[in-house]
Amino acid sequence: MAGGKIRLYTPMLFATGFVFLFTVGGVTGVTLSQAALDIALHDRKLNNNSHKNFTTLTCGKALTYGRALAQVTPVTRASADPNYIEPFFVGLLEGDGTITSDLNPVTVRVRIVISLKNCTENEYMLNLIKTHICGRVFIERNNRYVTWIASNKSDILKVLAVLKKYPLLTARKRAQLSFAKSFWPTPGSYTANSVMPNISNFKALRDNKYHNKLNDLKILSLTRAPLYFSAWLSGFVEAEGNFSLVFNEKGQLRKSAFHIGQNDELHILTWIAEYFNSNNKIGKDRATKGGNFNHYRLNLYNAESRRRLFEHFKVYPLLGQKKTSYSLWYNYHCSVKPTVGP
Repeated sequence: MAGGKIRLYTPMLFATGFVFLFTVGGVTGVTLSQAALDIALHDRKLNNNSHKNFTTLTCGKALTYGRALAQVTPVTRASADPNYIEPFFVGLLEGDGTITSDLNPVTVRVRIVISLKNCTENEYMLNLIKTHICGRVFIERNNRYVTWIASNKSDILKVLAVLKKYPLLTARKRAQLSFAKSFWPTPGSYTANSVMPNISNFKALRDNKYHNKLNDLKILSLTRAPLYFSAWLSGFVEAEGNFSLVFNEKGQLRKSAFHIGQNDELHILTWIAEYFNSNNKIGKDRATKGGNFNHYRLNLYNAESRRRLFEHFKVYPLLGQKKTSYSLWYNYHCSVKPTVGP
């Protein structure tokens, strides 16, 4: 009889247990779908410091946030518009890319490369560039990096056409491009089937690649940001910007800021400060021992700066992994703000 009773009520017990677990799981899922709560509850042990910073999140970790993930790959007008993707690409190239030229026995090989941490968001962004501009995208270095590259003549010419339309804004990248164009003339005067120019002076040009950099910096410091700066800026922030929330030991917000820094290119930070109508002072770090550059940094941290940042990224969205960290930062300020437990 006892055995019969057990068999009789076993299905009911399983059903009751299922409903309980489903309910608890649903409640916690709804709770943790709030990005600010999720970061507060899940990331207590990211490090042993007394404060936490959203920018410490890895790409993979950020993907655990339901709300943030929904904003990673948006179907927006901007992400399908070459008039946005092209200047965005130029900004990303200036921050995280490189224009390399190296000599092989018969030609100079020019490559334009952007290599980022391998995660879904960055792969999505680089594939947008591949679709709307050119190039190849692949995963490399033990799956740690996702890389976009333009290396064949046809792709190089397409990139040169974009850079003619939206000129580079940093002296360093201008120097790299100028060196590469010594062997790849401007679009319109060169075709994909042309023979490479003479390479006898390659080493001399390479050794003096940055000799005009200081002069370019002076010229750029006297100019104003171009009309395409808004879209360019979002690409540059994708590469160089950081959004941070710092808490004290009691879980209270100690500091919220947008940070961006540059070596030598002071004009870029000046344009950014002017663009966001910020009175924040641009800092200059103490020169490193043996260093041959100046490092400048800009922090935007007041409510008015945040409002302008929110307005900017609504129109000129981030498209890669930085969009996830921005979403966490935005959600914290624009939703109920929980405290972080001790």
